[in-house]
Amino acid sequence: MTTQLFKKTGKIFALIFFMSVIMSCNYNNTAEKKESTNSISVNESIPDSIVRFLITSASMDFRNHQPPTAIDFRNVKIGYINSPNNIKTFILCGEFLSQENKEWIEFTTIKTSGYEQYLGKTQYCQDAKIVVTDESLSVKLKNKFAEQ
Repeated sequence: MTTQLFKKTGKIFALIFFMSVIMSCNYNNTAEKKESTNSISVNESIPDSIVRFLITSASMDFRNHQPPTAIDFRNVKIGYINSPNNIKTFILCGEFLSQENKEWIEFTTIKTSGYEQYLGKTQYCQDAKIVVTDESLSVKLKNKFAEQ
């Protein structure tokens, strides 16, 4: 009777031990995945000319292509995606409030030979390395949009 109790207790202990090992390994992988997407760089900067170009391009696109009609902007950030040959493609990401739907919609503006703008969630912003700026890009975009 005591032997059976020890066997059952040993099996339960071994099961709990192995489950905790597996869970801790999986937790580390999940944390690494979250860190690798949309990393933020404090020590890098993006040239002002690129920032101005992307803000102006996004603003013009919102003005020229309606609906949806943008009435507010938030969470605007700037960064870049590295290509395989280490060329940076600069990107502006954020959200705008649609006048028609009264909902926040994500947008992406990419500097190409000109620019491209996408409405809705894109992989570009998820893959971008975001650069911390000391300025509020949302306010800059709102001001530029109001000027036009």
